[in-house]
Amino acid sequence: MEKPILDITLGTIGWFAFAAGTVGITAGQTLRLSVVNLSSADAIVLYGVWQNPLPVSLVHDSYKLGPGEARNCDINASNLSIDLFDKTGRAQIRALVRCSARSVCGTLEVFDSKTGRTSISISL
Repeated sequence: MEKPILDITLGTIGWFAFAAGTVGITAGQTLRLSVVNLSSADAIVLYGVWQNPLPVSLVHDSYKLGPGEARNCDINASNLSIDLFDKTGRAQIRALVRCSARSVCGTLEVFDSKTGRTSISISL
């Protein structure tokens, strides 16, 4: 089992968090976590995408977003281990973002990997 990610922002004043509930993806779909900095100052962003129900990290990173900058993180179902899928062919995934500025916003989107057609888009 992987070690949990240590969150340096826990208990720290001035950090903000937003998350999505669990979202399911199936073969041929991609999950995209997007964040944007709407302020006039830089913001530090820490994010992670985990499988559910076990808290195993699929991807995590941190970076500085300048004013007006945005970044995406894609999780393609075809790149996931077969062990992550349940008997119906769904992988349950959740995302969390912590940031140093309240002005950072995010969305979680699931779309068809071939056509790009969006199945769901959730504001965080």
